[in-house]
Amino acid sequence: MDDRIKTARDRLREAIAQADIDPTELARRIGRGRDYIRDLFDERKESLAATAWPEIERELGLERGFLLGDSKTAVGQSATSRHVPDSIGERDFKIFSAAEGGKGEMVVSTEPIDVVPRPWYLRTVKDGYGVVVTGESMSPKYEPGDIVIVNPRLPAIRNKPAIFISDETGGDFKAMVKLLLRETPTEWQVSQLNPKREFALPKKTWVKALRIVGTYGGS
Repeated sequence: MDDRIKTARDRLREAIAQADIDPTELARRIGRGRDYIRDLFDERKESLAATAWPEIERELGLERGFLLGDSKTAVGQSATSRHVPDSIGERDFKIFSAAEGGKGEMVVSTEPIDVVPRPWYLRTVKDGYGVVVTGESMSPKYEPGDIVIVNPRLPAIRNKPAIFISDETGGDFKAMVKLLLRETPTEWQVSQLNPKREFALPKKTWVKALRIVGTYGGS
């Protein structure tokens, strides 16, 4: 395996971890066999097909050419390092505060409380943002003070955490951080961890379900 593919493999491994997606599921989404990506990680294959890399980048919301090093999305990567910088580029990533709204809800302000360096995996997603978690309904996965990183260009997917958003009212909006189980034409079927329970959110009220792609731990 040459150095360029090693770097691509390590970037892909980190991107998958940040997106909280299983390699088997990612392989399925790009129309490949279940072990297609795992075989690369386990060094049972030397590389992926040339057409697979851009398909993966598109699915993960990465800049085209990032994995193979054809873009300048990440800098200073050695061929053997698995570390990808947590942030790069301009300090333009908005963090929004939230107050508890009852029943696992948060009331999120539309005015940011901070602007921090943009996470590398949202390099080209200028409308990405972070929300400070309140309440303990998703503890221990998300604790009060943690910041969930949202990619508003990616829809929620089954069995993964998502942020569910209501219409804005008076400059603020309501949100919930839950696990999406499934959806119907009229409802989101979700679950929470503390206390553990499953319930439905009507789409008429909770109009968006967006993918959480990372977390900053609270202090």
